[in-house]
Amino acid sequence: MIINDPVKILIVEDEVLIADYIRDILEEHGYKNVFTAHHVKEAKEKMQDIAPEIILMDINLEGNFEGIELSRYKNEGASVIFITGQGDTRIIEEALKIFPDSYLTKPIRETELVTAVKITAGKKQKKYIFVKAGYGDEKLMLNDIIYIKSDKNYLDIFTESRKITLRNTLLEFCKELPSSFVQVHRSIVVNTRWAEHLSSDEITVKSIRLPVSRSFAKNLTIK
Repeated sequence: MIINDPVKILIVEDEVLIADYIRDILEEHGYKNVFTAHHVKEAKEKMQDIAPEIILMDINLEGNFEGIELSRYKNEGASVIFITGQGDTRIIEEALKIFPDSYLTKPIRETELVTAVKITAGKKQKKYIFVKAGYGDEKLMLNDIIYIKSDKNYLDIFTESRKITLRNTLLEFCKELPSSFVQVHRSIVVNTRWAEHLSSDEITVKSIRLPVSRSFAKNLTIK
């Protein structure tokens, strides 16, 4: 399906042929604002100048794993899709600690590439949800949510400025949330946009330390 999407996409790939291949596929599928960068300095400049919404980031840049560190320079709100070689299990696990929106393995397949970008772009379009407040509904911006904690059939939603209590289950509520929200405990979901530090049994979001249970640690690829 051809789509005309104004979303800005930056491809960071030091192999020019691969970068051009990815760009050509995306342009064929209607993504017209596609840019490329072939080394770290150029990527930093384009991330600042273009402010891409989606970054396709090769992990193994310039002979080492600069892509993981480089992803920390992305503009706020940008989504990262990592690209890596097959068999790089350890590197993939390290990359996933940055909470990318997706990752692709080489050789890049057209269907997987387009699907990953389409899903990521679709999630970015959802910026808010409506929650019950008194006798009506209130619009709540997703980026304002730091974490959510459940207590049976009630939820406490924590933002920078307040706590909102709802009657709902964590399972049902999370169906409305994008992939940046990750369950780290049977009663806790965090917005990884706010993630500052991650260990095997704890995650820090906005200077708040929250437990990570063993059963959910595998979702964060923590060893």
